Amino acid sequence: MTAAAFPFVVVGHVDHGKSTLIGRLLADTDSLPDGRLEKVQRICQEQRKAFEYAFLLDALEAEQLQGVTIDITEVRFHWRDRTYVIIDAPGHKEFLKNMITGAAHAEAALLLIDASEGVQEQTCRHAYLLSFLGVKNVAVVVSKMDLVGYDERKFEAIRADYGRFLATLGVTPLAFVPISARDGENVVTRSARMPWHTGPSVLDVLESFEPAERRSATHALRLAVQDVYKFDERRIIAGRIESGRIAVGDEIEVWPSGHRAHVKSIEAWPEPAAAVREAGAGMSVGITLDYQLFVQRGDIVADPAHPPTVSSFLAGNVFWIGRTPLEPSRRYKLKLATLERDADVAQIPRVLSAVSLEVQTNRSNIGPNEAGEVVFRSARPFVFDVASDLPVTGRFVVLDGYDVVGGGIAIEAEETYRRPYRLGLPRSEGIAPVRGGVTAAERAAAYGHKGHVIWLTGMPGTGKSTVARELERELFRRHIKTFVLDGENLRFGLSADLDFTDAGRTEQSRRVAEVAALFCAAGLTVIVALISPFHTVREHARELVGDDHFTLVHLRAPVEHLQARDPHGLYSRALRDPSVRVPGVNATYEVPAAPAFAFDTALVPSESVVEQVLQRVLPAIC
Repeated sequence: MTAAAFPFVVVGHVDHGKSTLIGRLLADTDSLPDGRLEKVQRICQEQRKAFEYAFLLDALEAEQLQGVTIDITEVRFHWRDRTYVIIDAPGHKEFLKNMITGAAHAEAALLLIDASEGVQEQTCRHAYLLSFLGVKNVAVVVSKMDLVGYDERKFEAIRADYGRFLATLGVTPLAFVPISARDGENVVTRSARMPWHTGPSVLDVLESFEPAERRSATHALRLAVQDVYKFDERRIIAGRIESGRIAVGDEIEVWPSGHRAHVKSIEAWPEPAAAVREAGAGMSVGITLDYQLFVQRGDIVADPAHPPTVSSFLAGNVFWIGRTPLEPSRRYKLKLATLERDADVAQIPRVLSAVSLEVQTNRSNIGPNEAGEVVFRSARPFVFDVASDLPVTGRFVVLDGYDVVGGGIAIEAEETYRRPYRLGLPRSEGIAPVRGGVTAAERAAAYGHKGHVIWLTGMPGTGKSTVARELERELFRRHIKTFVLDGENLRFGLSADLDFTDAGRTEQSRRVAEVAALFCAAGLTVIVALISPFHTVREHARELVGDDHFTLVHLRAPVEHLQARDPHGLYSRALRDPSVRVPGVNATYEVPAAPAFAFDTALVPSESVVEQVLQRVLPAIC
């Protein structure tokens, strides 16, 4: 287990002295790598230029030739009892993507302002960025005071001007520090040239920043799962404790599944497991549970009394740096801790200008270098916390393909988008799941096969019931315990109270998913024949039973073929009565993005469908 270093980002307008400050900080704390100073001095001699402390940080030759910092540079140094990670983020507009990459995992920020130039557009934009990313540990450093003769009035004017601007963002800086990085004034030690400044030096400010693990230690438990490793008979769940504490014997809850177990051990190397009984925020750990749960990368281990938000929707303040605008028509990938989700844009309530502070509520996109509030929607659940409550699990990054195009923090969503992932149902309080006396492994050994769910989805008339019956017959012939859950049959009992609206179909699918999960847990191969028109519900079923026990099959056919076939007369009724809703025609049917199989039943006979599905499913269950 390791305690995390303290990462902070240094941001500011181009040429306001970021690299010079960092170089001076490293030099004056004796933190430079061996030979770095001599190497830079030699390069300066070869290029016939005066030595500058900024060159100590320029890792790329191109940077030294151009005279600007163009990429993220990270440098570690240790001072007293803390290890720091300095993130030097560029100030050019075209390099804002690099700054997002640096700031998105920073715990604190130093905002630099050139005393001779004052507050610039980029200075305001950077403050917006940090505010949107939820970085609350902020100090303002007024650099190059030597260029204004260490004038106190100049410093106070900048402090008043920028202080008012930060207040509009809800940001209260820990300190304003006047410095001359070139001369080393107020960087590590207090300056004799600015006796009027009675506040801290830059290093004093860094020491006063409170690390996230110290703040998070009193928060609810959040362990972000990185991976699950199998050693001998142990399944070790590895991850980083983002907040709170965990101890052997604690009851925990794994999200998004909501399943519970107790911590059996905390694994550490090289210490034996029995030697470690407790771990806290900022530590990377491995734990084992007293009950085997399906856990995967991206899950969050939490305290049952303080669960995270689990929802198909995520509302966030987003700073956009993509080359093309954020558009509702595009799909993006969101990364929250170790969780990744494909998502689309459900709503853009407002867009803000980072310069004029103008709020626009009639926009359909967010342009490059703009900020705004966005509601994302995913077929699989987000697991997060509102950043104002728990910042470490409230930050996210947006990707378009492999490119970072935005960053943001989760905010409290409007009522419309607060629906929990379990499809709007209130969570039962004061009860806990009761475990059966027979394990899944024991059932599999007795039956000769594992439980599984084959979920057939498609528009009305695509042949779901036909394929389900033939699958059931073939499985039964192979002595595999199986059962069909057909949506038509369930409408006479389990779902007799439901209508055919979107809400009714969603609840019908939810109920069937819960029943299918029970049958699967009992060791049966369940065949679901259901229109199930929504991504969210189908993925809910997958989450319930586990990805290894779920096969999604999409049956489709041209609408003309379905209208001609029309086994239940639904299409003909819809032609006579527009109020009759047919998914895929005049009601929503969301085509599965990545099913295990997709068959056009106008071309592929049911026997071939059954054969191909069995070729995949049988090895998984037997």
